Amino acid sequence: MKLLSAIGFSLILCTGCVHERQKSTTSAPATPATPEDPYFWLEDTDSERALDWVYQQNRACTNQLTASPEFASLTQRMLAIRDSKEKIPEPNKRAAYYYNFWRDDHHVRGLWRRTSAAEYRKAQPKWETVLDLDQLAQHEEENWVWSGCRTLYPKHERGLIEITRGGGDTGVVREFDLVKKEFVTNGFTLPEAKSVVMWRDENTVYVGTDFGPGSFTASSYPRIVKEWKRGTPLSAARSVFEGNTNDVGVVGF
Repeated sequence: MKLLSAIGFSLILCTGCVHERQKSTTSAPATPATPEDPYFWLEDTDSERALDWVYQQNRACTNQLTASPEFASLTQRMLAIRDSKEKIPEPNKRAAYYYNFWRDDHHVRGLWRRTSAAEYRKAQPKWETVLDLDQLAQHEEENWVWSGCRTLYPKHERGLIEITRGGGDTGVVREFDLVKKEFVTNGFTLPEAKSVVMWRDENTVYVGTDFGPGSFTASSYPRIVKEWKRGTPLSAARSVFEGNTNDVGVVGF
């Protein structure tokens, strides 16, 4: 990894191996396939051939695991642990509140909730629901799975929530008002993609997402970071940094 500083913000540039990165921001060609690698075709992760191979391996593993006489009892034990009411909620302090994402047998997709420091110290804290993923999924008829929220320091009154369909590695980003506890109309939103969005200020974010051909690395993560202003289309965002095609990914923050 190499830490760079440019245009008043920091970027972490991840690489698949330890090497000295050229200072030029022009894209270098990806490393060609080595003919002696019999599994190089798995690099095309969305191809029918690669997916069929993955499904075959999954079936083999599932059949072997479920054939064990201990499988049924172990499954019930794991479910009981997961749904236990004795779990300790792990809080994340943002301004005056302590936030926690909670799943149990009644909230399968989960609740994003918050409480005060005084309440959290109690044996039975009183939690305030900020976003109910089960209700959202039912209302929108989508298989939403929580992927986190990046809030704006220091007030933490706005957040960029990411949710995914079925827990996949591509997600939808929506701006959220933590005071009103609702999504922001005409706020920062991104369609389903492998995106990374970070706040710069209340009206500006750094965004890496699908900008079209060439905007991803060979590892299928954002290669370009742009500065995106509130009230403008994503197409108007200004490029501030570009990594190489053979970098794992680039994040601006």
